[in-house]
Amino acid sequence: MAWIAPVGLTGAMIGVGLTLPDTMFTTDYSAFLLELGFTEAEAAETVADFEATGVPLVVLLGSFGLVLGATIFALAALGEELGWRGLLLTELAPLGFWKLSLVTGLLWGVWHTPLIILGLQFPDDPLIGVFLMTTATVALSPLYTYLSVRAQSVLAATFFHGSFFLGVFTSVYLADGNELVISPFGVVGIAAALIGTGACVAHDRILADERITTGEPLRPWSG
Repeated sequence: MAWIAPVGLTGAMIGVGLTLPDTMFTTDYSAFLLELGFTEAEAAETVADFEATGVPLVVLLGSFGLVLGATIFALAALGEELGWRGLLLTELAPLGFWKLSLVTGLLWGVWHTPLIILGLQFPDDPLIGVFLMTTATVALSPLYTYLSVRAQSVLAATFFHGSFFLGVFTSVYLADGNELVISPFGVVGIAAALIGTGACVAHDRILADERITTGEPLRPWSG
């Protein structure tokens, strides 16, 4: 579930974006490949090769993203998640689900501040970007907490983090929107994270045998 959940989250981002007045639907797959470091010529050639397979590009790129999310990107995310959803989740468990998620999200966002200032995600508006990134990490933090505690493993957060790479699809399907809006850590990403948190709470309150989205201390690694 943690591995494939970013598919739904990305769909929610795109859906939210399409409700905004300054964004419209597009299928600019070249932009996706350019973000991966392809040259314009390589991107055009790759898109042509994909189209020649007869398989819808959304399926090919989505599958590609999931494979990367479970391998290379998960490996890259593991070190970070051992800190946030490993050590910090263990140490802050007495705070309960919501306070733990809030503190973790704030620290996680502040940790990204130097990278945002240097141009990551929001190169045109880094100062506003710092605020949005921190808001996004706070909004996303309950999802990571919920998945980790339910799975009783930091690997759940690791695979979710890896597959969150699919969020770059916002630049494929949303056009003419400001990066502060259509970035997976911008307005659409924050809105989608809140929707995802709502889904976690609904699962916790309706389907789960034991509730964890309360103010009670967490027992993250015990059944």
